[in-house]
Amino acid sequence: MAGNPTEKQNWRQRLRNKYRLVIMHDKTFEVETSVKLSAMNLIVIFSTMFVVLAFLVYLLIVLTPLKSYVAGYSEVNTTRQLLENSATADSLLRQMNANEIYLSNLSKTLKGELDTVVGRDTLTVDEYAAIGLDSISALDRALRQQVEQEDLFSLTSVDPQQTGKENFRSLHFFPPVKGTITSRFDPGEDHYGLDVVAQANTPIKACLAGTVIDSYWNVESGNVIVVQHDYGLISMYKHNSQLLKKRGNFVRAGDVIAVIGNTGELSSGPHLHFELWHNKVAIDPESLIIFN
Repeated sequence: MAGNPTEKQNWRQRLRNKYRLVIMHDKTFEVETSVKLSAMNLIVIFSTMFVVLAFLVYLLIVLTPLKSYVAGYSEVNTTRQLLENSATADSLLRQMNANEIYLSNLSKTLKGELDTVVGRDTLTVDEYAAIGLDSISALDRALRQQVEQEDLFSLTSVDPQQTGKENFRSLHFFPPVKGTITSRFDPGEDHYGLDVVAQANTPIKACLAGTVIDSYWNVESGNVIVVQHDYGLISMYKHNSQLLKKRGNFVRAGDVIAVIGNTGELSSGPHLHFELWHNKVAIDPESLIIFN
């Protein structure tokens, strides 16, 4: 006996089977409408309705006061409010205590219980007259000697108000590196500095005290460090193998700021290209510094 074909269909096929939903008139049995559906269509429709309904319920809770009825939400807000109230109460209590102390002192002052008369200084007028204003104490004398020694050995002891381009020779420049000059200052050939050859790993030193305003690398000059000095002076050190100072660092005259190198396309060997500028005008460093 042959079995029923519908019993042999698997569950996937049953989901795809089409069914017709017919709506008929109760008395005339006239078909009003009909819809062809499958089990898969019903699952998709009800799942979509469930997701939409869940989203609408979520919006209803989040955007309305109903969120206060959610378990745990009110506890967090209550705890936060309690902490804020506690901090406010503590500050008010400290202010009240300060006010009480002030009112207590004011009351004692008005009643005469608190002495407000300022006593006379123990040093009389006669004693003031006896003070030797022209005399110098031992501590003051030692301080003056220390300042004089610092000025004596200062490398930039010239008054900045009296220093201009014409008297830079009054400054004590520190040679950045000792070596052989291979290319001199020649503005006509767009060479605004000196090329000084020295051995590899020779330290480069600041010529004057100042602040590092730039420390960078580019294709032509390699590693470059720029120092801003007093009196409108700027010194530049190019083709270094390493930069030992960063932008914003303060350096003294003679401090090591870089290591001589051969970086950049314009370099053909270990050397320092040194430039000195004053108010955007290049200065021949060899007129102020001895490099060998």
